[in-house]
Amino acid sequence: MLSRSLFLSLLTISLLCIIAQFAPLHSLLEWQRPLIEAGQWWRILTGNLTHTNWVHLGMNISGLLIISYLFRFYLTAGRFCLLFIALSLIVGLSLLLTTLTGYSGLSGLLHGIFIWGACQDIRTQRAGGRLLLMAGVLKVSWDLYTGGSAETAAMIHATVAVEAHFAGAVGGFLLAMLPPAFRLSAFPVK
Repeated sequence: MLSRSLFLSLLTISLLCIIAQFAPLHSLLEWQRPLIEAGQWWRILTGNLTHTNWVHLGMNISGLLIISYLFRFYLTAGRFCLLFIALSLIVGLSLLLTTLTGYSGLSGLLHGIFIWGACQDIRTQRAGGRLLLMAGVLKVSWDLYTGGSAETAAMIHATVAVEAHFAGAVGGFLLAMLPPAFRLSAFPVK
């Protein structure tokens, strides 16, 4: 079961994503390279809240809920919020190093939370942690090799941003490897 505070954090993120779908907010929040380079830096964070369509939003919110439930043992509301903000920054800034001109979605963060959680499973010797980490690495590797799923691209009406998946996964791994004094979590939530 999710803690009440984590549930409320997830509900808040979900509601923010829903609100971000509506005009004119969507166009003010979407990650757009030319606008970021022109000084609209908030888009580095807020682009993760926008989605290409309602199907895309539904897929990402579902993924967020499932992944958060899977790693609920390590997530307090505070840890989740720190992880969400850190991964938003990592993904948003990393995309500036690519050729992408636009990005919408939580998928980079989802990959980051998944890898971070798998590393927590390994750290606490929870069964399946290594398998989850290997599955996450293989999934991102496959995305990079193939350019992402054509079926997903058709559903979201956009190219799958595999660069965001990679950035999120690397970010999740790096956050999991922080020295103990700076770790977002070291032990399961009690």
